[in-house]
Amino acid sequence: MLSILDDDIYDDGRTSFEELLAEGEYKSVKEDILSGFKLFQKKYVYKSVAIQMLIVVFGIVSQVLTVATAAENEDVSFSYMLIVMCIVLGGYFLIRPKNTYRNLDKSLGEIEGTVYKAEIYTDKINISTLYDPYISEEAEKEAMLAEENKTDEEKNPEDELPPTTIIHLDNPAVEMLENPDLFVVYVKKVNVFVIPKSAFKPYEVMEIKNRLSNIMGVRYKGE
Repeated sequence: MLSILDDDIYDDGRTSFEELLAEGEYKSVKEDILSGFKLFQKKYVYKSVAIQMLIVVFGIVSQVLTVATAAENEDVSFSYMLIVMCIVLGGYFLIRPKNTYRNLDKSLGEIEGTVYKAEIYTDKINISTLYDPYISEEAEKEAMLAEENKTDEEKNPEDELPPTTIIHLDNPAVEMLENPDLFVVYVKKVNVFVIPKSAFKPYEVMEIKNRLSNIMGVRYKGE
């Protein structure tokens, strides 16, 4: 799981009456996250880069033609400046996805090893954090001490529940992609949630694929 938005695509208080297709636990693994992010870049980022590069090439070609057809004493310095700017901009467009991937690779140590629980329904996906190895022992002790000092009136059963992200699959901004090893959920083509298929039994994987592909339609894509 890479990021979370405070948005109505996530938990908006709605109660689910839909069928639970599967639930399972999985550990955050660097290779899985990077693989899911590659799928995300392949589907969305690189297509966007291709469009941007077409615009850059058009800008360069148009200015080259301007220079080539200019009169002998005509000042074409502005065209040369635009050509240089287009080349620099094109380089930025090409390098940015690689830099994003590289930065993600470097930062994954902060979340690798976290244990999640995924519950997949026909209308939503719940992703709960069960264990975070990067919460310090001191923080855990302080939380336990604070809980012990609470009175019965102050204690809230919901405080004991793990933090949960709820993604509503009926929202058009939510799409789902799968490869042989992963389910990857995209929210607004920006946020990425990677769920390994190994978290579920083989027949549950088939049930998820068959049911959600029918329900989500074109928003569910196999590789």
